[in-house]
Amino acid sequence: MVITYQGDNYFKFQSGETAILIDPTNQRSFKGAVLVVNTEEPSAVTPDKKKEEREQGLPFFINHQGEYEIKGIQVKGVSIGYDEKEKKENTLYQIIFDEIKIACLGHLKNELNPKLLADLEDADIMILPGGGKPFINEAQAAKIARQIAPSIIIPSLYKDVKNFLKEFDKTKLESQDKLVIKKKDLKPEALSIIWLKP
Repeated sequence: MVITYQGDNYFKFQSGETAILIDPTNQRSFKGAVLVVNTEEPSAVTPDKKKEEREQGLPFFINHQGEYEIKGIQVKGVSIGYDEKEKKENTLYQIIFDEIKIACLGHLKNELNPKLLADLEDADIMILPGGGKPFINEAQAAKIARQIAPSIIIPSLYKDVKNFLKEFDKTKLESQDKLVIKKKDLKPEALSIIWLKP
């Protein structure tokens, strides 16, 4: 699997010819994508409802909670609240793709309740927002990371990852253009932080 970061909370996961997009901000990457997962509804990009457009191979859109299976990719979405100020529903997702379990915490603004934490405990990779208002702060993000204990943490929605690293007694982290990973490479509960640059 190859993971790239496009900025904001926009990620692309690719395995072979199959791609998943998380929170895309434009339609440039739609070619080849089978699935688009949005952690906010209404989302930045919405599908064209025209029948002829759907038949041209547009990806399947998931915008809210529920359980889905698309071309062998399993997705479970759970609501984490409605933002009255922004008029948006926020959803976190568990995605199983290429045998790797991904926890995508989207635009998380509050700590998770224990039941949701329990559901995410066996995640291999976690996309974790933070950096302070309007999102959870670095200490809250680190607490969630330790509770879930994934192999890999990928920070998102940070202006600067420095304070998040301090929570793990790290001072520096080189950014990467992409992450290439296979299930066999993952070390359980390693809490490795990968900083992807857009």
